[in-house]
Amino acid sequence: MSHQRIPQLTLPTNDYGQMQNMSNRRLISVLREAVLSPERVRRFSPRPPETHDAYTICHRPGCIDIHLYADGVEIFCCKFVPAREY
Repeated sequence: MSHQRIPQLTLPTNDYGQMQNMSNRRLISVLREAVLSPERVRRFSPRPPETHDAYTICHRPGCIDIHLYADGVEIFCCKFVPAREY
């Protein structure tokens, strides 16, 4: 089985602490509003796909990954991470 490299977008956010306590449904809502909405999707590179039919969410130390799928195949990953102060 070949493994393709899945396009990935990493987004630092000041709301990371709040996001850690959100339900999966709310996290998907945040993704749809902040990343996948038509007026925002053009701002990102790599650009998230326009069509997908499923999500999975993985909470890891310092990161919340939301994976997008089409027809059972992962096609994109959006990673929310805490914003770092410089």
